[in-house]
Amino acid sequence: MPHNDARPDKAGFTPPKAPFKILVVDGDPALLATVRAALAGVSIDGAAVQPMGAATAAEAREALYDHPGIALALLEVALETPRAGLDLVAHIRDALGNQRTRIVLCPADPDAVSEEEVTAGPDIGDCRTKAELTARALRVLVVGQLRVFASLQALAAGRKGLARMLVATTGLLELRTPDTLFPNILPRVVGLLGIGHHALLCIQGDTLPRDRKIRVRASTGRFSAWKDVEVEALGEARVEAALARLTPGSETIVEPDFCALRLRANGGITGMIYVEGRNDGTAREWQLLELFRNKCSIAFENALLFEELNTSQKATVLAMGSLAEYKDNAASGHLQRIERLVGAIARELLQRGQFSDELDADYVEKVGLAALLHDVGMLSVSDETLGMPGELATDDLQAIRRHTEIGHRILSEAALPLRGRSLLSIAAEIARYHHERYDGSGYLEGLKGDAIPIGARIMAVADVFDALITSRQYRGAVPVEQALGWIVERSGRDFDPRVVDAFVTVVRRLQAEDPGWFPKSGGQHGMLGGLIGRKLRALFGGRAEV
Repeated sequence: MPHNDARPDKAGFTPPKAPFKILVVDGDPALLATVRAALAGVSIDGAAVQPMGAATAAEAREALYDHPGIALALLEVALETPRAGLDLVAHIRDALGNQRTRIVLCPADPDAVSEEEVTAGPDIGDCRTKAELTARALRVLVVGQLRVFASLQALAAGRKGLARMLVATTGLLELRTPDTLFPNILPRVVGLLGIGHHALLCIQGDTLPRDRKIRVRASTGRFSAWKDVEVEALGEARVEAALARLTPGSETIVEPDFCALRLRANGGITGMIYVEGRNDGTAREWQLLELFRNKCSIAFENALLFEELNTSQKATVLAMGSLAEYKDNAASGHLQRIERLVGAIARELLQRGQFSDELDADYVEKVGLAALLHDVGMLSVSDETLGMPGELATDDLQAIRRHTEIGHRILSEAALPLRGRSLLSIAAEIARYHHERYDGSGYLEGLKGDAIPIGARIMAVADVFDALITSRQYRGAVPVEQALGWIVERSGRDFDPRVVDAFVTVVRRLQAEDPGWFPKSGGQHGMLGGLIGRKLRALFGGRAEV
């Protein structure tokens, strides 16, 4: 049972009412000054009004974490970006699960937001241009919105714990991976408790069996700099002691200045949540906290199972891809480079808003792994053909080219039981079409331009680039800059120009962020005008200029 330290007020003492906090979000300090002047001395049912300011949406997010009881937010729409204020509204309502804080948009430009966005979007109380906000208009507007807030507070007084619990658990089970679940648990439990935003989510036993070290996986507030580190490295003896108290017999601990929850999972893995702050909740609210912990435990175990399933799937894909890689004598690290390059190019194109009919977040998440199976059809080619020195005879070249059709057949049949656009169906598409060329000169079907699936167009660039920058038995590696120029030169002919442009951006980013990631070309460079090797001759159909 949770331990609850209740501290009733002394008899006959009525504590002062907490002020209504108003957050004014505007890069121009004039609005905050106007609000302060207009509301000086104003009180509602004995509660004063306390305005505070934030110049950017980022500062506003911090203020909302630091002051979870903000009653009203007055927002300029144009902040860091022309629509950052609207993004902040979505953050308040969706990410924070805050449906109670009243929101009024106060744009300088009357055309900054449409009537439909105010009425049909997230809950927005009103929209007034700054020109309309005289001192009198501000007082009428603010007092009205604060009375709405006070009414909501009174309405929720008898069931605030249940309401918070429902908000906190909504969509929790849909957050299927640890990377999405863990960062989202903390804002929910912080919102449920309402005691501050200094919180940690830790895992014990997530690396090795019997590993008792406790590691931080998500954090907020004063702990926000600590991620993927051991708790003992924090130097927080009180936190360590609190987490050490969590056991199967004590899964919810509530103390005057913190609470801690234990999340159970199979496989010897334990999740732990620590939230720091003053607790004044009722016994009923802590019962609801226990319900939240139980639902959180289910989501926690589901996420770990999903992660294990994904890890197993990736291991299987890597094994299949490695067989084809070994068969084709591909350079060391080829699959790892292909996965990273293809995934990064797809992500860059998605961020640019290109190929929206084919690219979405789900596709981008799968395509890098799917690309590892691009040459699985090579398993059908004999060792004699692959190991044959010199130029290939026509029959041998055709045998190699048929690997696209065979790979597609293997993968598409495996994908039949799966619904929608699965990893295997994407892999089948890439396997079949990654030797097509933008100008229609490739194979298997001679597809041209946008008729080639986007995954195959991305794969074509990544595959050729990796073939160039890695050593083969018949040539040395080509320097990255030379290989990059070779790809760019063939943009619009062999490769989609939009994919090439995104590819160049990705390579430049990798060079800046991880310069040692690309293979070293060494002293013996490959010759782009001469014998470039069987891989590229098969890719480009034996063109003389290759």
